[in-house]
Amino acid sequence: MLTIKELTADLPNIDETKLTEISDKLWALGSLEEIKEKTSPELFHLHVGMNLVGNWKAGGWWYVLCEQADLVPYIPAALETLHLPELKTAFENVIAPFPDFTVFQSNDSAYCDIVNFLQNAHFKVQDERLKSISKEKRKEMVAQVRQNLDLLEDLTEPIWGECSERNGWKAILDFISANAVYTGGQKD
Repeated sequence: MLTIKELTADLPNIDETKLTEISDKLWALGSLEEIKEKTSPELFHLHVGMNLVGNWKAGGWWYVLCEQADLVPYIPAALETLHLPELKTAFENVIAPFPDFTVFQSNDSAYCDIVNFLQNAHFKVQDERLKSISKEKRKEMVAQVRQNLDLLEDLTEPIWGECSERNGWKAILDFISANAVYTGGQKD
């Protein structure tokens, strides 16, 4: 089982570029499930966290939900592991209105239908289970998602935004420092 210590042993002074290298090495192991099986829990949560921060920087939380749905089931544990409980709670509030039958799977037509359903009360959907939800209930769900998403974005910006400490990578870099032993260099 691969650990943070093993993966970072020869990488002193880890920065954003080296985080990309670490993530690429982990993605070479396979799918998220395969990575989870081949790594320690800490390293897996770190991998989810690195991808989460990078994808959030690319397009925000809605982008993560829409384009990186495979990460969603692992996000709460990753945020907890990275000592970001406020973000974890806010994120859980965003996904709470998702229907019970939601399977977070990127590029899955059923998931895209759910995202469209929750993005705008006027978007057409195909899934009969979604169509059976009243217009009033749907409007409430859409409003709840938007309100919680706005709060989550407001909480996230000071932590991961471009003007935040260490360009938004502080939680990731701190977690690596706390869980890795470096050779040939100093802790960053």
